[in-house]
Amino acid sequence: MGGGGGPYGGHRGYGQSRMSDDDRQRMQEFLTPARSLTVAEAKKDVEVDIFDDQERKRAFFTDGRKLEKAKGVSYQEIAAHWDAARLVSEENNPRGGKMSRTYELSYDGTQLYETLRFAVGRSNTQVSIRYVYDQAASAAAKR
Repeated sequence: MGGGGGPYGGHRGYGQSRMSDDDRQRMQEFLTPARSLTVAEAKKDVEVDIFDDQERKRAFFTDGRKLEKAKGVSYQEIAAHWDAARLVSEENNPRGGKMSRTYELSYDGTQLYETLRFAVGRSNTQVSIRYVYDQAASAAAKR
């Protein structure tokens, strides 16, 4: 007999009480991605800032500097590196596991791909989530 909590046994919500409010909000990021992103290169190949429609800013630094610890979900400094034309970060997910995040443009430059990779469950099953953002109409008209 299963442990209850749903049709498949187990315990729903197990471990969630250990998560802080900020961690819960960061976990929501996986379930409810931004509807739009604005990408700004602050310093040539050293800092890339990504703003979303949920008033969050992620500053990706590729120069190995010491980063500030996040004091909430509205601003994060993240270590990253360039892999050819892809911006890649290795981060901790809200549950404490490792994850990677990759940003890259489509071959024609009209879409931005954001790919999250992380392991879940006791078996560390690898999960990959890709979000695709279309270029805004006003930015396309400037080309």
